[in-house]
Amino acid sequence: MTITNELLEELTNAYGPSGFEGPVRDIMRRELEPLSDYVEVDGIGSLIARKDGTGDSPRIMIAAHMDEVGLMVKRVTDGGYVKFQALGGWLDSALVGQRFVILTSKGPIQAITGMKTVHVMTPEARSAGFKRDGMFLDVGAADKEDAVSRLGIRPGDPIAPDSKFE
Repeated sequence: MTITNELLEELTNAYGPSGFEGPVRDIMRRELEPLSDYVEVDGIGSLIARKDGTGDSPRIMIAAHMDEVGLMVKRVTDGGYVKFQALGGWLDSALVGQRFVILTSKGPIQAITGMKTVHVMTPEARSAGFKRDGMFLDVGAADKEDAVSRLGIRPGDPIAPDSKFE
């Protein structure tokens, strides 16, 4: 398989938070099938491709992960903000001010992390640093009903970083 900028861009732009790697797996399967003698997806979603060799030639295995760090919707607050849990290893401070995409059954929803503004925090909270449990995702919803009914946000929806290929 020749890695081209187009393929790299397609893979980079495909959402694949841990446990929700389907779009990345579909691209990899499409690319590997013409080059392989055997391709399957196992019970936990791993893509396995094999190219049969000849004779006593060395056997080579290439292994890589398809997922990316992400988040998952825990709940929607009465004010329409999304509380989340991490999927993978995030530093809390890396979440501040980041753009995300919530992958709902109604389609992708743009979001950005927010937190209580500094001027209303206690001095102790200000000096404690950024903590994930004090953050939320702002999706521009008027309230919980708007976030759930109009946008389709539900607990368990995966959330991917909104980082595009450049």
